[in-house]
Amino acid sequence: MSLHGKGVKRALPLIADGFEFVCDVPEDLDGLSDVARRQVRAVRANELIIEPGLDRVLEGLKYPIGFLDFETISRALPPWDGIGPWATMPVQFSVHELGSDGQVTHTEWLADAPDNPSGPLARALVDACRDAKQVLTYTFFERTQINTLIEHVPELAPELEELKSRLVDLKDIVQNYVYHPDFQGSLSIKQVLPSLVPDLSYGDLAIQEGMGASVEIARMMLRPESFEPGECEQLRSDLLAYCERDTWAMVKLLEKLRELVS
Repeated sequence: MSLHGKGVKRALPLIADGFEFVCDVPEDLDGLSDVARRQVRAVRANELIIEPGLDRVLEGLKYPIGFLDFETISRALPPWDGIGPWATMPVQFSVHELGSDGQVTHTEWLADAPDNPSGPLARALVDACRDAKQVLTYTFFERTQINTLIEHVPELAPELEELKSRLVDLKDIVQNYVYHPDFQGSLSIKQVLPSLVPDLSYGDLAIQEGMGASVEIARMMLRPESFEPGECEQLRSDLLAYCERDTWAMVKLLEKLRELVS
């Protein structure tokens, strides 16, 4: 059973009570989240569920709309001063910007030197998001990383705080209003995207998930001597393509949500 909010351990009592499949679970069962109840409805009907109010939420988004994704590194032995063991540090970002006329632009930044990239990255980020009225992310992770930048680049704290005030979590919108049976209990973008935008995937990319990206970025920045000639340039291209796909996925997901309520 892959019921939202119920891991294997928490699902065992439900299974013991005879609820072997999601469709067996009563919608009014105590302790179910709104998402889990929506999941039960979607699985039973075998159809996409759209809750009332999604259209109003989408209409409230202000153009130009930015779409932001970070990649980070995290090391047991931090490479720079002022960073704790395993603390995440943003070292790459992708920003797509969608205008009211449908035009899309893209900005990207990736560290490739062993120095702490916080300052240059923060300045490039502020510039990249300057015109966006609202900036969409998928989960609150980007907000936590902007907090990290504020800590390490205090001279840009006002600009970064202002950017933080424009963030909108697209995952929250999906969580509150949308459920497809193929989500299978997960609202991660890697699960939501193929369900709602099946023609867009990560399958054509050399790097297809964030952990792998993090490992390779750290290697490129901190151990450049480990590469054969030309290998580093190819890795950089692969990393840029992966991060860009994350924000492009949000652009296409928003487009699909608008289509569903039109």
